[in-house]
Amino acid sequence: MFNKSLTVVLPVYNGETRLRKNVNEILELASELTSKFGVLIIDDGSSDSTYEVAEELAAHFPQVSVRRHRQRRGLGSVIDYAQRRVRSDAIILHDGVTPIDSGEIKSLWRSWSGETTANKSTAAGAAAMQGPMSELTNLSAIHAAMERAHKSIVGFQMVEPLPFDEAFAEWDVSATANMLRSDPPRAAKPSSIGEIPALPRPKFLRAI
Repeated sequence: MFNKSLTVVLPVYNGETRLRKNVNEILELASELTSKFGVLIIDDGSSDSTYEVAEELAAHFPQVSVRRHRQRRGLGSVIDYAQRRVRSDAIILHDGVTPIDSGEIKSLWRSWSGETTANKSTAAGAAAMQGPMSELTNLSAIHAAMERAHKSIVGFQMVEPLPFDEAFAEWDVSATANMLRSDPPRAAKPSSIGEIPALPRPKFLRAI
């Protein structure tokens, strides 16, 4: 088994009726791909019981984390949060609208893991060519880029995590505080999104 960490980001708006089924399917598939996996549910300002259902799922499964937008923010904010805050090796993000196709996750993971293995020897050189993130000082340009990115996403897509950069640390913390309400951490599970426990591969559909 390819032992890299995976986080599937699932933005949801008024999706209480389908959330349990979707998360069960994703967890079942992810457990077959890697031992280090998680699902991040982002409730994008829902007016139904989406958040309560998400919290129930998080209480059942330590691999599930929940974040909540106070108001609907759209996919651009979800992409921004995932790129800056999720620390998994691979991030697969859903568009929040189209039906869940777990086969897309499997296809993206296999493609990414194959490329990662093949390019391992050249990763250092590629990283050096990217240049420092501190050159991106124009926040309006960043948001425009995020908007273009979110328009191109249909179904599940791989999202590239951004390297941490101190030039954006202060803005990032304040923007996230205004955008998201993070619930107090539960004692039984880690509060950090990236800290996905390496658990056995349970059959999740039998756990509900």
